[in-house]
Amino acid sequence: MGMSALAEAIARLDVRFGARTVVSAAAAEDVARQKRFLTGTSFDLLSGEIRTGMAAAFVGEGSSGKVTLALHAVAAAQREGGMALWVDPTCSFDPAAARRAGVDVRRTMVVRARARDAVVLAVAAGLRSEGFRIVVADLGPSFAAVASPDALAPVLPSVRGSVSALLVVSDEPPRLLAIPTFAFETGHAEDVHGRALGWAFEVRRVGGVHDARALLGVGLLDGRLYDAGVRADVREEAV
Repeated sequence: MGMSALAEAIARLDVRFGARTVVSAAAAEDVARQKRFLTGTSFDLLSGEIRTGMAAAFVGEGSSGKVTLALHAVAAAQREGGMALWVDPTCSFDPAAARRAGVDVRRTMVVRARARDAVVLAVAAGLRSEGFRIVVADLGPSFAAVASPDALAPVLPSVRGSVSALLVVSDEPPRLLAIPTFAFETGHAEDVHGRALGWAFEVRRVGGVHDARALLGVGLLDGRLYDAGVRADVREEAV
């Protein structure tokens, strides 16, 4: 088979079954050894969903901890090798906070795409690259009026077979994307003798019977992430 015929055959397969259906043997072997990116917190007990070739969503109001935990996921991905891509349409990426979370900012590319189509294009390009291990789409509150997480639906076929993970960070949950979603809720502030030491937040997986929550906190003085373990509740399924 000639190169042009081969290219056409691959293109037809991609159209029918999704992008990156045909990959090199080396890439396929890498995907077969899917890497799980551990944040080193109780969140890891809730899910093994932050993996290469998979997508997940962190949702919650501002200052609910979702960006903080996303940065720890980036640091974990970098420890497995490769670069990280942070798509930042609201220009809110904080290098200082990233460093506190263990992120190597020299191995992190930030794309400040402003328009919906530019965001989708940047995420798709990152997933198709062999160099990134995680792609974060940080759709901050000011971008919600421009695009919801559902705008990323066209890139989901690119996640399957990718050597990267996709993490969507948003104030609102996706309505159409069938991906694991984790809800973040701000908890009470930790204080001693009336002096605030930090703020706490909870993480739970949306859906399911077991409503386990990871209890985490962030210190105001050092910005460190503190872990208070998992609280396991059981909810009755709706009849």
